[in-house]
This record gives sequence, structure tokens and C-alpha cells, in this order.
Amino acid sequence: MAEESSNRQVALKHLRRGLAIYKTGRSPFWHARLYDPAKKRYVVRSTKETTRLDAAEVAEEIVAAYLSKQNNDHAVRKERSFEHYAKLLSELTKQKAKASRNKYAFSDQAKILFREGDGLVSYFGKHDVGKITSGMVRDYLLFLDKRRDKPLAMSTKSKQCGVIRQVLMLALEDGVIDIIPPMPKQRTVDKPRVSFTDAEYARLLEAARQIADAGEIRVRGVPVTREHYNVIVFAVHSFLRPTETELFGIRYCDINVIRDNPKHLLMTLTGKTGYRQSASLEAAVDIYDKQCRMHSTRKETDYVFMPEYANRTTAVNTYRRIFNHMLEAADLKKDKDGNDRSPYSLRHYALQTRLVKSDGKVNIYWLAENAGTSVEQLERFYLKNLAPSAAKVRNIQSFGDG
Repeated sequence: MAEESSNRQVALKHLRRGLAIYKTGRSPFWHARLYDPAKKRYVVRSTKETTRLDAAEVAEEIVAAYLSKQNNDHAVRKERSFEHYAKLLSELTKQKAKASRNKYAFSDQAKILFREGDGLVSYFGKHDVGKITSGMVRDYLLFLDKRRDKPLAMSTKSKQCGVIRQVLMLALEDGVIDIIPPMPKQRTVDKPRVSFTDAEYARLLEAARQIADAGEIRVRGVPVTREHYNVIVFAVHSFLRPTETELFGIRYCDINVIRDNPKHLLMTLTGKTGYRQSASLEAAVDIYDKQCRMHSTRKETDYVFMPEYANRTTAVNTYRRIFNHMLEAADLKKDKDGNDRSPYSLRHYALQTRLVKSDGKVNIYWLAENAGTSVEQLERFYLKNLAPSAAKVRNIQSFGDG
């Protein structure tokens, strides 16, 4: 019969997750066994105590000393860790997203927080929120760049910093920290909003009509119809974003038709910028009437466009492929600078055209509010790059009275 090893455990007591004390037949002292999640291994230390209660108390001291030696920036208590407040932020955002029907607010943030390998929780999770500095955030951004073939865009880095601030803000509100460190400044370069000229837009409509009326084209098995043409016109005359929550999320019950002068649609939306009521241009009413006739058996809760897709992500992706086919047919996939056009280009064209054709009379604040954007966005991406309107040219050529 084999002789029992003197190292065999003769007593074991689990104190909490990742920490236990035990005795062997070799020593009168209890040993502390703690789990190091960073190194993914167990660490054993003698407590030099013979009684279980004294050993349990010493084991906690061993844990605190071990962690402080491993990384002084790590939180001693879980409630002070970055991970704790990151999960709290995620839960709060999830609840807000449910209330606003905007799932992107949650999913985009979740990717930044919990992305495997280089997400914020993966990098900062064990850190004490009170010990995170601007330099550590800068090092994190450099770490992200090193993991990629080309550096992240400045706007993407700004989003990472924004989420870090949100996490630390919760710690500030709880009184755990007294100040939020300044985030490294990111110099952003505005990308042009790819749009159409009037002639190009007319060419797109002509190509879309011909493809739809021919009834011969299928894109990944989906026949191109007049409904897909209607989406183009409606998008331009409603200023809606081509997303699940706006253009492809609007239902018949969200629309009130106003046939008085001026004729328009009053639309109730819960889009990227939250709840808003938005008015369309007159041409959108005609398109809406055509959709009503096209779907004569509709229910009020049906989607106005492509209602056959219960999954609106599928509707968006299907339309994007069809729209790209129309762009290719009209030789409009790229603009003169080589930038790719997308369904978003219709919204850009709508805003740009409204600003130009109003001859400066449109109230820019009302336009921004109606389109669910800001005056700053209009000024940065539309007004700055517009060719002078006829009114502006007449003004700069005017002479004083006399």
C-alpha cells in the first residue's frame, strides 16, 4: 500500500472566491492560497498561524500585500475598480436605450467597453478609478494603434476617451474620486459629406426608374421595384437618416398627413438624437400616398418601406445593396474626389440643397432641429463647402445707394 504524502491537504477552508486557507500534514501552520487573475495561477503563502481564525485574518493581509506589490494602480476593493463602474455604465445605458428605442447607443458603447483583447475593461478593468491618469489614457490610445495596421481615426479615439470619461463620471458621482483627469486632445479632421450635384441626382433617379420599371434586375435574389425608387425620393424630401430607427423604422402610425398649405408629413421619430417631431417637404406626401396604395392591406403598425422584412437590419442591408446597384448603373458610385457614395449621401444632398435653394432664407436653427442635427454640424459640413448662392453673389456685387 502506497504511503500517503506529507504534502496532502488535511484541512481546507474557502474564505471567498479566489482565496482559501489549508493545512498539510507536513506543517502545523495554515497556508493561504490566492488566485492571481492577471497571471491566471494560484499563489501560496504561509500564514505562520496555527489557528484557523487567525490564519483567515492573516490571509486577507497577504492578499492586500500581494496585490499592492503586483500593481499599485490596481484596486484593492472591487467597488473601486474601473470594471465595476464600466459595468454600471453599460447597464444604465442599456436601460436608456430600451426607453428610447435606440439600440445603437448601447451596442456602440458596449463594443468600446468590452471588446476582447483591447477594450477598455480588458485594459483598465482591474485599475483603481482614482489612479487613472491622462498619461495612462494616452498610453492606451498608443496601445490601440500598435495593434492595428494603421492608426485609429481621431474621431474614433475621441469616442474611446468619451466613454472613459463616462465611466469616471459615475465614480465621481459616487464620491469615490474627486476629479476626472483631462483626456488627451484629439485633433479631428472633418471628412467631406459625400453628396450629389443636381445633375447627378437627376441621373440617379432616371437610372432607378429604368431599373425598377424593367422588372428584370434582382440583387441577391431581391427584385428591384418602384418601392426602392420611392425610398430615394422620400429620403431626400424628409431629411431622414437611412437607419433602422429613422427611414427604415418609420411606421404608418408615426406619420400625420397635413394637406393644408404647406402640404407636408408630420413624422414622430426616435432616431440618433432621440425623440423628435419632424416635418417633410411637400414631395414626400406624394411618395407616402404611393406607398399607401402599394400596400393597400397595410396595418397602422406596419413599416412604410419594405415592410416584408420584420428584421429592420435586414431591410437596411438589403436596400443598401440595391442602392449601390443603382449607383453603379448610373456611374455614380464615387464622387469627383473618389469618395464612395452611400444611402447617407441622400441626406447630405437634401440638407445641402435646402440651404442653397432657399437663397439664405431658411432658418438654419429650425432646419437643424427638424433634421435631428445641430447648427454646428450644418456649419462644419455643409455651409463651409457650399458654392456661393445667387443671393450671396448679388450681395457681394451690390453698390451702396447714391
